[in-house]
Formats: sequence, C-alpha cells, structure tokens
Amino acid sequence: MKRTLCLLAAILLFLGTAVAGADEIILLPEDVMTNQWFLDEKAKLTVGNPTPLTGHFFTTMWGGTTSDLDVQDLLYAYSPIRWDGELGRFRFDRSVVEDALVSNDDEGNRTYLMVLAEDLLWSDGTPVTARDYAFSLLLQTDPAVAETGGTPLDSSWLAGSDEYRSGEAGTLSGLRIIADNILQITMKAESLPYFYELNRLNILPYPAAEIAPGIRIMDDGEGVYLSQPLTADLLREYVLDETIGYLSHPRVVSGPYVLASFNGTAANFAINPLYKGNEEGMVPRIGEIEYTKADNENMISQLADGRLNLLNKVTKADTILQGIQLVRSVQDSFSMENETRTGLTMLWFTETGLRTQDAAVRKAVAHCFDRDGFIREYTGRFGMKTDGFYGLGQWMYRIGAGIAEPPAVQGADRSGWESVSLDGLTLYEYNIDEAIRLLEEAGWNLNENGEHYDGTLDLTRYKQEGRELSELVLTLLMPESPEERRAIETCLVGPLRRAGITLRVKTASMETIVEIYKGRAETDADILYLGENFSIVFDPEILAPYTQGTELGSVKEELYGMALDMVRTEPEDLLGFEQKWISLQEKITETLPLLPVYTNVYFDFFSRKLHNYRITQAPTWGQAIVSAYMSDMEEIDEAERQRIQEKLDETGN
Repeated sequence: MKRTLCLLAAILLFLGTAVAGADEIILLPEDVMTNQWFLDEKAKLTVGNPTPLTGHFFTTMWGGTTSDLDVQDLLYAYSPIRWDGELGRFRFDRSVVEDALVSNDDEGNRTYLMVLAEDLLWSDGTPVTARDYAFSLLLQTDPAVAETGGTPLDSSWLAGSDEYRSGEAGTLSGLRIIADNILQITMKAESLPYFYELNRLNILPYPAAEIAPGIRIMDDGEGVYLSQPLTADLLREYVLDETIGYLSHPRVVSGPYVLASFNGTAANFAINPLYKGNEEGMVPRIGEIEYTKADNENMISQLADGRLNLLNKVTKADTILQGIQLVRSVQDSFSMENETRTGLTMLWFTETGLRTQDAAVRKAVAHCFDRDGFIREYTGRFGMKTDGFYGLGQWMYRIGAGIAEPPAVQGADRSGWESVSLDGLTLYEYNIDEAIRLLEEAGWNLNENGEHYDGTLDLTRYKQEGRELSELVLTLLMPESPEERRAIETCLVGPLRRAGITLRVKTASMETIVEIYKGRAETDADILYLGENFSIVFDPEILAPYTQGTELGSVKEELYGMALDMVRTEPEDLLGFEQKWISLQEKITETLPLLPVYTNVYFDFFSRKLHNYRITQAPTWGQAIVSAYMSDMEEIDEAERQRIQEKLDETGN
C-alpha cells in the first residue's frame, strides 16, 4: 500500500505542477462584454477521443464503447435519480421529480410513488410522460432483446416481473401508471436490501412511437402491459437497422442535443431547444458539436491548429506530455483538466480458452508480464500498476488503500474501519523463474517430441494429456493500437517465450472484443486485452459466467455469487459493503480470471475558447459540456481587472 500511495502522490504532485500557469478566465459582466456570439448558438466544438464510435447511441443492451456512452449523455436526460457526489449517495433529481413517496407493505415490498415534472418534452415537442418511463422498463427487460443478441436488464427485483415474463400474468403488477405524470414502482421484499437501491429507479425515458410504432403502453388498474408484444423482428427493423435504426440514428430524444448526422466514424449534434435543463438550470450554449476519433500520433497538432477543440480521455504518456507542453508554451490559447480513472486495463482470460483453464498457466502469464515496463512505455508517470479489479478513482479502492476517509464516518466513530486494507491481495510480480516453476509443477515439461523440455533448445512447452500432447500456445486479442502492440510484444510476448509459452497477438475492433467480453460472441482467443470503466454502481453481471463445465466458468460462478452478496447490503452499511468488496478482490487475485494491468489518470486538453468545462465535476464530457460555452474573449490583464471591479462596485454588484 505504501508503494501505491507514493505513486499516487507522485502523479498528483506532477499534475499540480503541470496545471500551474493555466490561469482562470475572468468573465466580463454582460454590460461590458465585447463578444457575445456564443449566445447566438453559432459556436461549434469539435471533440476528439482515442476510442472510436460504433453507433450504439441507445442503451447498453447491444454493447457500445465508452465513446458511445458519452454520446448517450448528450442525447438522453430526465432520469428521476442522480448521484450526489458530495453526499456520497443517490437521490431524486429535483428538476425531474416534483414529489416522491416511499412506503412498505406488510410483506416487506417497497413502493416508490413519483410525481414527475410536467414540463419535460421530447425533441419533437411531445410531452415526456409516465408512460415513456414505463415503456423504457418494459423494453429493456423484454426477452425479445435477447433474441436479437442483446442483453436485457435484470428485472427480477420488480414485483410481478416473474409472472409477467412467464405469461402467467397479463400485466406487470409492480409497475403502475397512476396518471400521466405519476409513476409507481414496487420492489420485491426478497430483492432487498440492495446497496444501490435507489439506482433501480435510474430510468431514462424512451419514445415508444420511434422504437415500437403502433404499440401502446396500457394500465387498466392492475399493472402496466403493452397493447401487443414486442418481437425480435420489430426490434431489428426499428432499432437495429444500420441505416435508419434507432440504435445508431435516434431521431426523437430528451437530452441537451439531438443527433444531426452519423457516418460510421464521426457524429454531429445540434442543440435541442426543448431541453429543460439540468437540476442546476444549465442548458447547452454550444450550438454544434462534432465528435470523432483522434489518433495519438497527431491529436495534439490537430488541437494546436484548430481542427480539434477538445481532446477527451488522453492516456498515452507521450501524447499527454505533448499536450502539457502545448499548454505551457501557449498558456493563453490552451488549457487542460485531469481526472482519476474509475476503471482499469486488464488481460481477461476467456472461459473457452483451452490452455487458460489451467490456473498454473494463468499465473505463469501473470508472472511473465512486465507490467511496470509496459506502464513506463505506454502511460508513463500517468499510470499505476493495479493488483485488483478496481480503478484509481473508485471510492472503495480509495478507502481500502487508505487514501480517503469513509464518507459516512468522517470525524466520527471509526470502529471497524481500522482493519480495512488491501494487504490480503495475491500479488504477481514479474518473475519468469516463478512462472517456469509453476509450469513444471503443472506438467508443462515436455517438448514436441514428448521428451523433457529444454529451454535452451525447445521453443514451446507441451503437456501429456491422455494420448495427446497439448501445445502451450495462446492467442491474445487486442484493439488496433501500434503503441500498445509494441509494448505487449516487448513486455509480455518476449518474457512468455523465455518461459516456454508462445503467444500469438491478433487485433480486432473494440466492438468485437467487447462482444466477446460480454459473452455475446464466440472466439478462439485465450486472452482479451481491454479496459473496463466502472460506473458508480458495481454491476455483478460483469463477473457472470457464460459457459458451463469449464474451470474458469466455475471460478466466475463463485465470484459472481460473492458480487451478488456484496450488493445485497443495506445502503447505509458502508463498512459491510467495503469488507465484502475487499473479500471479492482477494478472491479475484487468488483465482485469477483476469490480470489487472494498470489504472491511470485521464487528461482532457482544450482550446481556451472553451469556458466553464469542468470534467472533474461530471461523470463524462457529455454531461460536463452542458455547462460550458465557447467565446474568443481574451484573458484580461490586472489593470483591466481593476477597472471592471470598479465598475462592479459602482453598480453595487
């Protein structure tokens, strides 16, 4: 833990010196402002991100990259629930919910009655009503989604869901439309407690007329139902069609922006003038946004010459250093923000990989990965080796590592928290000799002729399995990235070869890798190289097994059970949740279904014409951009600052 704290301190110290000199912009009062063109909504912002768009702009049921998720924040709004970082909990969004009532019945079922604001509108001018929220829940939990290759949301917590899905009941009793602006949701007693209880109401409304034309959302007094069933064919036609489907070309939305165009690579957005604004009353003031993939090799030069105005989630060390140099050398023109990542990059062992079913092989791979060298080569001082399934910015990690105090006990009783630490994790240091020992003990000690393996003569290890010799050849699948590919070749492929393991590296699209990771696509790869960015809610489904009868499937079955038990904690029991989270981390590192590689700090670089962009105060740039605006107003000197202050004093402001 001391090493972790030192690394974190070094990163934060460097960041502190890096941002020095990026002075705040002084905003002129309205009556002395010389340039207000951004108020005419003519400004355009071009955003670049290293992760490409795949066109999954609607829910996560059919996958999507982190860039797709950012786009969803531009297009959709009006969830009844929001995360309050200061309080460290979920609460109702006061701009969406005017009133709410919570009650429990004699059987322990819990009912939430929400009165929705009546000034919520879709981008086509029609009202957002309780029926749109009901449709959203019905759609995302419908079996037809799975028939199209998607992953429906878990609705097992919703009262009456089992009977409705099985056809035993014609209505979903736990979901009621009391009035056009009143929605009622009942949670089963057996689904409680649940640590993220209020987040179950984190429902974005979706327009039934666009997604399922002709289908009406009904409630005759006994629960919600659809006037006709959803079908896989209907979803393929209206949602999944690559040219006009709602997934990649949503026309009617609720968020601050509407989609103007998407060509498969870049997407353009325009202000939604009917967006009410968020709880702080913020509405977008940047008239047009273009979002596109930016390459590490030239993104800083594109920022410098104005082809890009904002770079989001920059991670490569050389690129970050170039960006910092640009900010330092031209302070009046560029600025930057940084944020700790809530996720990690990892090696994910697939459940179908034949050789990686052997725990000794997985551990040998771990000992042969020079992760420190990889981090130096790719993320530099902005990355940190991680030994668990967590990210630097997660509150559970920060408390477990001793970096942060538990929110609920600051300055209060710390009884029970003294024993909380991550010291029980199983560590896998770079040690090829240890990898060789593990392989020898596991029977990987033969060559291709069935004779004893000699590392000075033989290339690959073999093992006798019945009458056959099994060759220790693995396949790793990773996204196309020349920089990361070079680092993998140097820090993993080479050391594995010295231990007698042959690793073949192949590339695929991020979309393909995510589909395999989620268990929605088959693969012959043994290992996936990818990242996982956790949301505020830790979803146990991340660890759900997709196969039966494999060693890794059994490992994940146990981990999945632990994750389910973890979230079945009372929302107020932070200590209990933290202790279960640490036990889960310990079991993950012991059984090794994945090898954590690094977590890091993200950097955003942007033109100084972009004002009030506070990425550290929002989960994504798609949310942070709502409060931002564009202006070419220059920084003012001290004399001008004093003149403005005198004018303010004269007017009494």
